[in-house]
Amino acid sequence: MAMNGNVLGDAIKAAIDAVGDKTDRQAIFRALGDAIVTHITANASVAVTVASVSGVTVGAGTSGPGSGSGTVS
Repeated sequence: MAMNGNVLGDAIKAAIDAVGDKTDRQAIFRALGDAIVTHITANASVAVTVASVSGVTVGAGTSGPGSGSGTVS
């Protein structure tokens, strides 16, 4: 699933509802942070498309500075 504000909002609400002591600000903020991180790691995706590659040789490669283009979705 893609990132979704409603799903994230529901996850945040559930995480905060699960905190026993609603006056414990640290527990509430940690629950909030955990819900956000979980949502991002479970639903964010990055795709890089490279139109063409030239000058590639078989075998071990080396990396270094360069330029290119791609798409991130």
